[in-house]
Amino acid sequence: MQATTATTETSAPAGGSRSLVSLLGEQRATIVEHLRRNGDATVAELAARLEVSEVAVRRHLAVLATEELVTSETVGGSRGRPAARYRLTPTAGRLFPHRYDRFATEVLDFLDAHHGRDGLLAFLRWRVEREVEGLRAAVTAKDLHARLEQLAAALSEAGFEASVSEDGESFTLVQDHCAIYDVAKDHPEVCSYEAATFSKVLGSDVQLSRRETLAGGSTACVCTVRTCGSQLPDPNEQDDVVTPQAVGEDGGPTAPNPSSRRSDIGTDRRPTEVGDDQ
Repeated sequence: MQATTATTETSAPAGGSRSLVSLLGEQRATIVEHLRRNGDATVAELAARLEVSEVAVRRHLAVLATEELVTSETVGGSRGRPAARYRLTPTAGRLFPHRYDRFATEVLDFLDAHHGRDGLLAFLRWRVEREVEGLRAAVTAKDLHARLEQLAAALSEAGFEASVSEDGESFTLVQDHCAIYDVAKDHPEVCSYEAATFSKVLGSDVQLSRRETLAGGSTACVCTVRTCGSQLPDPNEQDDVVTPQAVGEDGGPTAPNPSSRRSDIGTDRRPTEVGDDQ
């Protein structure tokens, strides 16, 4: 009976698991799918499942362990001999489809529909404070370039693939991937509040302008960052200029009059909803 079951299940994972085959290869994808369905398994059980040798299974498991996709625990066997049982790690959960983006978009749609724009923006302001609190522990350097490198590292760790380059008196922060792209595409306010988050994390001595976003159709999300005392951007450019004190009630960063930007820094313009304490 067991042999028949093993033979029947030897085919490649079907449906949504086909992407696992292209990512991991057929046999490793089958191991991952088997562990997802059954919780854990020994090398012998996996060898029977795949109809290959235990040596081959151990090689596959070693690769998966290197990628931090599987872990093992040694337990006593039925005959008293210990056996390692393998199971998936939390990291492996990322291999399977999720609908977080759709859920998040529906939440924002609900807030907008049932609580109005004020309700939606109140949530985004609340989210800014949470994000700032989380990022401040990672962005601690005194030098602006170093702060940006720390911010880029934290963003990359969160799945945003960020990098920093220097251009004279300014820096460019580029995000080549957006982990919340589908949400931001439907709710561009998210992009504005993300820029406000970066500005608050980097400090009150920094001016940040966001020029492009993936959700807006660009190939990357691009921010220009400079110290408040450095040369200001051309007032004819269409950048959204963001300082910790300059986030409007409509969710978008407000662009101060270029002639008064320096005198505005540090004053309480419209910060009460977002907060301007560093």
